[in-house]
Amino acid sequence: MEVNHGPFLVDNNIFLSPRSVLDASEGGAFIHNLIAGKITSSPQGRLTPYHPAHATALAGLVNIQGGDDRFYNNLFIGRENPDKIPAKTGSVTFTGFGLWEYDAREFPLQAGGNVYYSGARPYAKEAGPLIVPDIDPKPAIVEKDGNVFLNVNLGQALSKAATPLVTSELLGKAKIAGVGYENPDGSPLKLDADYFGKKRNDVRPGAGPFETVSGGELKVWPIAGAQ
Repeated sequence: MEVNHGPFLVDNNIFLSPRSVLDASEGGAFIHNLIAGKITSSPQGRLTPYHPAHATALAGLVNIQGGDDRFYNNLFIGRENPDKIPAKTGSVTFTGFGLWEYDAREFPLQAGGNVYYSGARPYAKEAGPLIVPDIDPKPAIVEKDGNVFLNVNLGQALSKAATPLVTSELLGKAKIAGVGYENPDGSPLKLDADYFGKKRNDVRPGAGPFETVSGGELKVWPIAGAQ
C-alpha cells in the first residue's frame, strides 16, 4: 500500500510471502488476516493527495507520517528467534514480524484481538494481545489436482483471543481524511463473514481468516461458489 491516507480495508487474506505487508501509507484497516511474513512500515516525505468519501476530488496534500492503522483479529507468525527491536526514531523505516514496527510512528495504531506466534511481537500499546510462544504454525501451501490447500497448526490457544466484532463504529475515522470506514455504497461495515463466507460469531469472532479452524489441511482455492 503506497501513499494512501485512508480509509482502506484489507480483510480475510492469507499472506505467506517473506514480506507480507509493505505499508507506505496510513489509515488502513487490517482485519482477520493470516500474516506469516514481515511487515514494513515506511513513512514517506513527499506530499500526496487525500480525498472526500467515495470521490476522487482533491481534499488536500500531505506527507505520510505512518500509523493511524487498525489491526484487529489478525494472526501473526514470526520466526523462532524474535526480532531485535532497534532504538526508535519516528521517521525511520522498520521491518519485522508482528506490529512492533509501528511503535515509533507519528500516529498511534488501534489494535486488538491479535494473536502472535513464533516470536512475532505485538504493538507496544496493544491491550491484551494473545502471545503463543510454544506453537510454530508452520504454514505451507500444497497444490493437488488443480486445488490449493493450506497446511497450518494454530493450536487450541487461539480460542482465548479477546476478539471484537469489527464494524464501522469500532474503526472510527481515518485521521487525515476524516472519513469513516464503510462499504462502497456508503452503508456501515460489519465484518461478520470469514474467508469462506461462513458467518462469524457476533460476540467473539474467530481470529484470522477462518472462523472455527485451529489447524489441519484447508482447501483455500477454488472456494465453493467463487466466481
